[in-house]
Amino acid sequence: MPEEIFQSGPIESIGQIFTTGRIVAAIAVVAVAWVLLKLLYFLSQWTASRFGRYRMQITGLYPVARLLVWIVATYLIIVDVFQPPANSLLALLASAGLAVGLAAQDVIRNVISGILILFEKPFRVGDMVRIGDYYGEVVSIGLRSVQLHTFDDSRVTIPNATVTSQMVSNSNSGELNEMVVTSFTVPASLDVESVKNLAWEAASCSPYVYLKKPIIVLAEDVFNRTFLTRFTVKAYVLDVRLERMFASDILERVKKTLIDNGLITPELVLGALTSRET
Repeated sequence: MPEEIFQSGPIESIGQIFTTGRIVAAIAVVAVAWVLLKLLYFLSQWTASRFGRYRMQITGLYPVARLLVWIVATYLIIVDVFQPPANSLLALLASAGLAVGLAAQDVIRNVISGILILFEKPFRVGDMVRIGDYYGEVVSIGLRSVQLHTFDDSRVTIPNATVTSQMVSNSNSGELNEMVVTSFTVPASLDVESVKNLAWEAASCSPYVYLKKPIIVLAEDVFNRTFLTRFTVKAYVLDVRLERMFASDILERVKKTLIDNGLITPELVLGALTSRET
């Protein structure tokens, strides 16, 4: 008789826990959490578009809010909906943990890495980062992966475990502005001081420049089949999304002024656009 009770007890308890009504209630909790997350995402995007100065801070709150919503939803489903006995809950968690641990080791590693990223904050949504061979704007930080939007208009998905296992370069660290480095070369015969002033003016007159931070122009001698002078302009752009446009604008202004002033001819232009991500 005791053996029969021992054998039938767990089955009955599972049947009592996972009733049709409770399963429907759990699905309802998941649906509410999903709708709430959609509303939070829409609200964060709308608020960020209205208050562009604080776009980085606003969009950075959504990944944390998403994690908290799913934690609360999971807690409500387990504790308030199914209400399993303590011994059954422990047995279920142990069995589920063992099964999931064996079948989804990569997923668990990515989830743990995602939680570390959210709390350590090596970067936020909106930051311009280089992860491995990819450089772009962080558009999503999930529990499984990070998504980058590159300048080639591609969306790259990188597993969180890969992110935490290698070096990550962050260009702006939560700031809306970032430094853009633009280089160009001209014949060594040109007056260095004049070209430096020209490059400084080109950066300072750009509609994309952030003038609250300094503009620096450096010069160095190089040799590439002939003697040249390389000028490097370091200036800050108003918005990280304008990085390429800012670098291109500086080069275009310098090139046009040099040609218009007769300092160089179009066939002698030796310009090479380089910026922070290359």
